Amino acid sequence: MARYPAVTRVSWYRSLYFKVFVWFWLVIFLAMGLAVTTSDWVDNDFMRTADLADSRLLLSLMERQPPIVAEGRMLWRELQPGWNLVSVPVDRVDELPHDLEEFADRAGDLGVSLYGQNDGWLMLGPVQSGGYLYIGVSRQAWENFLDDNRRWVVPLVIVVVVTLLCFLLVWNLTLPMRRLQRVVRQMAEGNFDVTALAADISRKDEIGVLVAEVASMAGATQGLLHSHRQLLHDVSHELRSPLTRLQIALGIARKKDQQGVVAAEHNRIERAAFQVENLISQILDLARLSQLSSGQLQLETRSPCQQLDIWLQDAELELAARYIVVRRDYAGAPQQCCWDWVLIERAVDNLLRNAIRYSPDAGRLTIRVMEVDQRVDISVSDQGPGVPDDMLERIFSPFTQVDHARSPAAGDMGYGLGLALVRRVVELHGGNVIAENVYPGLRVVLQLPRVNIPTTFV
Repeated sequence: MARYPAVTRVSWYRSLYFKVFVWFWLVIFLAMGLAVTTSDWVDNDFMRTADLADSRLLLSLMERQPPIVAEGRMLWRELQPGWNLVSVPVDRVDELPHDLEEFADRAGDLGVSLYGQNDGWLMLGPVQSGGYLYIGVSRQAWENFLDDNRRWVVPLVIVVVVTLLCFLLVWNLTLPMRRLQRVVRQMAEGNFDVTALAADISRKDEIGVLVAEVASMAGATQGLLHSHRQLLHDVSHELRSPLTRLQIALGIARKKDQQGVVAAEHNRIERAAFQVENLISQILDLARLSQLSSGQLQLETRSPCQQLDIWLQDAELELAARYIVVRRDYAGAPQQCCWDWVLIERAVDNLLRNAIRYSPDAGRLTIRVMEVDQRVDISVSDQGPGVPDDMLERIFSPFTQVDHARSPAAGDMGYGLGLALVRRVVELHGGNVIAENVYPGLRVVLQLPRVNIPTTFV
């Protein structure tokens, strides 16, 4: 895990607050400036001298279109889409609508033909022929969108540009947050790889500081977990040597005590030594599983029902000693599953031993296997006292024990490692484990994918 330098202070000109403020200020200033500078151009009318192409267009209209004679200023209702040819007697120009009359008067004052816009109408002319004035009128847009009649495109472009700028800002702010969210979620699942944040750590703003702190936290957390696992492993190994010497000394003491004077004390020492050895074994197993990744599982395809029957046979002596009946429910069970069956056996064996320990004499265990949406549920239910509701989640944490009242006999308590082993095995297979009270008793369900897909999580 790489170490990243912690940044505790951000320069004001690199701060996220300053960047957001300046960005929005520039975007608003740009939008307002363009709106002010283009409003007159968009709204105001214009007129210019007709060029050669304009004159040819008007002559073409006069040659191929019958004119619409203006009478009583009611012309607009008669105009058709595209260019229209409008005519009016020279001495009755006041019959034209006001916009056309103003256009014709302006052209007469200048003594030239004009091309212009008034209230959105394009006008071309006038040309006098045979006592009539001819004017081209249209709302048709010309091909070049930069021409005056398509000036409405400019504010649309401004809106699009401002929208894109704001989108870029939001994307720039949220993309590293989304990457950070994914990495934090992976950390919660045990994967402390933060290489996905490498591009964001170099940022000099608040996001870069936050990402660097998260990367530093990930490294520290991974180091602590590694130290914790290594400590458990080392201590467990160191305890084995004096424990072995103790067992040897106990054997020698038994031989010397041929009369059995202190046999009871020897038995107590033997039971204590066995308990310590069992604890060490569970600690080492948990440490090994903690360091194991799902990519290292030894996957095989077997029948879960057949395997459960084999494991139940191994527990027959304990079941018979307590007169406990086992009910099997394999309806809906899959034919084959691809798992690491050595680890699954460890998990199920822990569940069975717990269920037997806490079941009443002549009680009943229920083993159920069911496939649900490519997931296989293996549940073990007993008829014991159950677990307090506030402990249902915590019992899967190492060294967590329920009240002694749950155990049928004093000194029969475990060490709080069995269910922690169960949870780790299930997590390595990409599944989940839950516990629930069924009144009476406790049900523990292993939720496993039918086909395990190895991941890179550690």
